[in-house]
Amino acid sequence: TGELTNRKWSVRPRKTATADDRGILSIIKKIPRTPVRKIRNILQESGVDLSMTTVHRRLHEQKYRGYTARCKPLVSRKNRMARLEFAKKYLKEYWKKVSWTNETKINILM
Repeated sequence: TGELTNRKWSVRPRKTATADDRGILSIIKKIPRTPVRKIRNILQESGVDLSMTTVHRRLHEQKYRGYTARCKPLVSRKNRMARLEFAKKYLKEYWKKVSWTNETKINILM
């Protein structure tokens, strides 16, 4: 007594082997937007019984996280009109700088 030692923690064993983890990653790399439920079903067909939470955790460990696209505001009527005016103004100037031909094909041999 009187001794302080670090006890070894008893850690619950992982449900998946490294081969299972690689299988999850190969599925997500082949079809990037595969839902976790579908990944779990594919694994169950191959004989690996995992919960959706476990599959999600394995993806999270490998830095695969779900993202939602950002909502982009619609173009307002004011901006739509401003864009149209800009296009009309500069489109005329652009076509003035284009040289027109009679669409004859010319081969230059060197």
